[in-house]
Amino acid sequence: MGPSKIRFNDVRYRQGFLEVTNIHPGHINIETWEIHPDLDISEKQFDDKAITDECVVANTEIELSVEQAKALVASLEAAIANALESRRG
Repeated sequence: MGPSKIRFNDVRYRQGFLEVTNIHPGHINIETWEIHPDLDISEKQFDDKAITDECVVANTEIELSVEQAKALVASLEAAIANALESRRG
């Protein structure tokens, strides 16, 4: 599996990119880059020249075991259900 980058910018002051890939055997690597809110990334990919090192506010990288990744998926599914319910109410 190659890297998969997801842009998130619905909440501008928490915008950035998330990458999911496999680096270490048997593990899932998750890396995030928080991008300064003054830069509109809605039409940009992570490799866009407008996203300079100065635009990156924070960077985090973690390695999850398969069991930890499954727990994350379960937590995300529960949070998705809650978010959908809050939109209905």
